[in-house]
Amino acid sequence: RILRRWGCSVQHSSSTLRWRCFRRQRMEGMSGSKQHSRADRSGGAAWPLSRFGPAVLFTSAALAAILYVAMNSDIHPIPSHYVAKLLWKNASVRPPLLIVLTVAGWAWVVHICRAAALNLEKVLGGTVQPVRASCHAACVLFTILILTHLVHIVASETPGITWRPWLVCNLAMHAIFFCVAFFPLQIFHADSRFSLVRTLLESLIAPFAPVTFWHVIVADYLTSMAKAMSDIQLTACLAASIHSTEASSYVRSTDIWNAQHEICADTYANAIMLALPFWWRLMQCLKVYSITKEQKNLWNALKYSTAFPLVYAGYLRRHSPSLYHDRCLIAAAIVQSCFTFVWDVLMDWGLPQRAPPASSSSDCCGYVLREPLLVTRQKGVYFGLCVSNLLLRFAWTLSIFGGIPGRGAGMFFFETIEIMRRTVWAIFRIEWEVICKVYNAPQETKHLTSTDSEGSEEMQPLEIKDIED
Repeated sequence: RILRRWGCSVQHSSSTLRWRCFRRQRMEGMSGSKQHSRADRSGGAAWPLSRFGPAVLFTSAALAAILYVAMNSDIHPIPSHYVAKLLWKNASVRPPLLIVLTVAGWAWVVHICRAAALNLEKVLGGTVQPVRASCHAACVLFTILILTHLVHIVASETPGITWRPWLVCNLAMHAIFFCVAFFPLQIFHADSRFSLVRTLLESLIAPFAPVTFWHVIVADYLTSMAKAMSDIQLTACLAASIHSTEASSYVRSTDIWNAQHEICADTYANAIMLALPFWWRLMQCLKVYSITKEQKNLWNALKYSTAFPLVYAGYLRRHSPSLYHDRCLIAAAIVQSCFTFVWDVLMDWGLPQRAPPASSSSDCCGYVLREPLLVTRQKGVYFGLCVSNLLLRFAWTLSIFGGIPGRGAGMFFFETIEIMRRTVWAIFRIEWEVICKVYNAPQETKHLTSTDSEGSEEMQPLEIKDIED
């Protein structure tokens, strides 16, 4: 009866039985994904490369204009000054660029999952935007960013201007990105955009809103952009300080920014903005626990709670620097990094699996790498994934011990590698969710979508026992 439920054919060899069952489930899981892959390719046909033409043209023209201004500048003769303006000069520059990197990274996530025949629609609970459409969105947003910076750079090279083009253009860029996200008309990838905005708003009120796997993915991306939210707070605080500054003569915005930066960073508002994404994710875990009563969701909530001592220790270190506060920050960072790394490997990716008693394969402390491996059959990729994730989880040590500054280019470096880490994390997190919901789901529930709660998020792989009689 159990075998019929799993759709397995009875074989004399138990090893053949296990292989046949996994093969059967793999084909069932791939069948729907192949249909969506074909749909994705047809969606790609609806997004020919010619639709990228205007964005590429405007971006190229803007970059050429910026290069021309840089080569003929009398005010800012150092070319690296313009690179800093575009990428990392201050907190007002980085958040929009990180959004572009996140959207482009998500396009890569969808591409890898499609190539691995993962059924994204089943686990994400809806239609997934084609890869080219996500690339087009990232390209358009990057064009807006470059054009805004072009206005800023050209204006800053014009003598006598006092309307602070750096501040006005960067604030306008944030406003444009916000308006693009919430634009009510059916243009610019409206369905995907509305879905993302709705999920973001529901994540803000997590205890009172549903929590699906898509909510989990979006909220985890928000935790990786916690520093970007801190940058937004700094931008708002410093913009208010610059606007309220009264002086008998004009004072450069950069001078006011440098003078007010530590004041705005050393506030409860900055610490709250850093902690908010982890609070939202914590509320999601408690919401799921209230429904499923599964203890793993409490452990997951504890994992996100480890971010709060880290944020508070960082606040104390800025407010009153001392060796004791340095040690508190390091201790909190070690606890948080270790907890999150172990959770990534054990629960989010489900990589270690108890070795069967009669297993002849080499194991480590009674554990082996789980099967099946869907993204790639090369086990070295998964071991490299764990090593790289560990290194990136402890990248903060480069700021404390390695001499990389925590402002400007250094902060841009840390924010960028965290977005890259989260992008790779998402691929293998989706793989594990496919295994839980497609491979290991009972036959009668295989057609359920992820509109169910997060309860299946960290399910352990089911094993088919050998049957002797």
